[in-house]
Amino acid sequence: MARKKKYPVEYMPNTEAWMTTFADLVSLMLTFFILLISMSTMDKTGLADIESSFTQAVSVMNAGAGTELQIVPPFAMQKMISVKEMMLAMRQNSHIMLKNSTLEHKIKGVIIKNRLYLRIPDSILFDQGSAALKPKHIQALRRLAQMLALAPGKIRIQGHTNVNPDLRGSKFSDPWSLSLARAASVLHVLEDEGVNPARLSLVGYGPSHPVSTEATPFGRSKNRRVDIVIYK
Repeated sequence: MARKKKYPVEYMPNTEAWMTTFADLVSLMLTFFILLISMSTMDKTGLADIESSFTQAVSVMNAGAGTELQIVPPFAMQKMISVKEMMLAMRQNSHIMLKNSTLEHKIKGVIIKNRLYLRIPDSILFDQGSAALKPKHIQALRRLAQMLALAPGKIRIQGHTNVNPDLRGSKFSDPWSLSLARAASVLHVLEDEGVNPARLSLVGYGPSHPVSTEATPFGRSKNRRVDIVIYK
């Protein structure tokens, strides 16, 4: 006679059942990634271009502040970077050359249409109505000129003044002649520090090229300036 079964039947819980689902998920993900790799091609040329671009970018822009000035020779850079990158590097180099000088944080670098403008307020460089450079800033200008001597391209010195500068007791009779004389004073420093004269030019714009239309003393002061323009 068959033995009767006892009800209800008791089952022991399987604590490792989740491993089956997890293993299936991992297998599916592995298959998916293998499929992606098999459908793609590793472009060695593209990887080389990326590596080259990164290396150039690091070499163009100087590292952080250090104990020595490390200026990237622009003539070497112009063969491997764009004009805009060249201007950015030159602007950075100008800041480095002026570090700890009397003109630190007083020269503003502006890039407009592939031209670098190193903008200096005339009140910093000159006394009122005068075209003679203040002696305390000449050494700083010489340091900047040494960097520009290594830079490619043309350099134009632009003088700017206001409509009615105070010319009492001055040998200049109008703002145009004053702005031209101030530009010439800066140009002579560059030439003395080895900048090729064939690369240099100057112009006195007087009040004809303002950068501010503000009818305030601060707005007019922004128009009185000397611009060192690097182009081509």
